[in-house]
Amino acid sequence: MNFYEIPCDEIGYFREEYDFLSNFYPTKVLFDGIIYYNSEAAYQAQKCLQQTDKEQFALLSADEAKRLGKKVEMRPDWDDVKFKIMKRVVYEKFTQNPTLAQDLLDTGDRILKEGNYWKDLYWGVDLKTGEGENNLGKILMSLRDYIRQNGISDVSSCYHSLSGPFDGIWISDQDITLSGCECIVNATNEVLFGSGGIDGAIYRAAGQELREECATLGGCRVGEAKLTKGYRLKAKYIIHTVGPRYPSENCRENLAKCYAASLDLARKYDIHSIAFPSISTGKFSYPKKEASEIAVKSVHTWITENDDYDIKVVFSCVDPKLYELLYTRLCCL
Repeated sequence: MNFYEIPCDEIGYFREEYDFLSNFYPTKVLFDGIIYYNSEAAYQAQKCLQQTDKEQFALLSADEAKRLGKKVEMRPDWDDVKFKIMKRVVYEKFTQNPTLAQDLLDTGDRILKEGNYWKDLYWGVDLKTGEGENNLGKILMSLRDYIRQNGISDVSSCYHSLSGPFDGIWISDQDITLSGCECIVNATNEVLFGSGGIDGAIYRAAGQELREECATLGGCRVGEAKLTKGYRLKAKYIIHTVGPRYPSENCRENLAKCYAASLDLARKYDIHSIAFPSISTGKFSYPKKEASEIAVKSVHTWITENDDYDIKVVFSCVDPKLYELLYTRLCCL
């Protein structure tokens, strides 16, 4: 597909390092008394008038929410109110999540355009022609100005749960970049360069110094782990590990190695609390159910074999379906 040439002073595609600008980005949003797990779900839910109908969107992924939004009985005034609702949803997303608010500020004065190839010319622009009203981009730029003038809240407004321990393992639905653990684990790629997803979020939150240190490490092989400072994060350290792509040779064994290698490194550096994401279940496409089983088994095995070492392990997972899978496995320990 041939895209229009995006000027250097524009961010014209809400993917990769700018995926946090998209409504599909996974983050909790409290909106009119309901916690959603992405702003797309919060927006689509407002097509319904009844609170009980809105609640069916609460645990949906962005894709699921968008599909359901096409099927529900739409409120009669939707075309009149959808802009105001989107503006409120986007406001809540960024003001409730300080890390995302800082990411938005870090876009500087660049023009934000939601380039898309599905011809949504109301919220964005056509990537082939550059034509469109770009209302989502305008909302984001207006919000950026507002945050610049009024500052960032230092506390997330959404309630976060922490369950455990399950034989020394906990589970949380908090954004891993906000973890209070001494160390967080970054599921990254072989060149240790964050782009989108959790990887990109960690690099953005930690700052440019993290990229500079990673550039000195000579990359990282699948199933191995390397340690850096945490820089602007609450966590003192970051352990970077490269999960396997799915499908690939020995992917099950390599995924288990990621958890073991990270914990070995934590012990080596006398780290006593560590937060893991669900490794390889994003861009690397590892099936969530199998990945959850491997994650819990690998961590539990390591803790059992290292029972002379005191460490708190937290699975940090915003995705509600991954959370449920991990929680179910932990309950079986």
